[in-house]
Amino acid sequence: MSIKEHGRMNLPKELREALRVKEGESLIFRVREDGSAEVITPQTLARRGRGLFAHLKRVESKTDAFIEERRQETDK
Repeated sequence: MSIKEHGRMNLPKELREALRVKEGESLIFRVREDGSAEVITPQTLARRGRGLFAHLKRVESKTDAFIEERRQETDK
């Protein structure tokens, strides 16, 4: 793959299909400490972020409980 004017690149069809991206969608390029690069979709980055906190115990929120009570009252 070559870099064109203004830093533009054309991703080969196989790569676009592997990443499941379509025209107009965004990609994130991350450079690792060893100098290699990683290309990921925002969706993949979000999934990784959610996984960072999976080990934390969910604490019941009094605010969430209050909101749920009000919703139930309005549904009656």
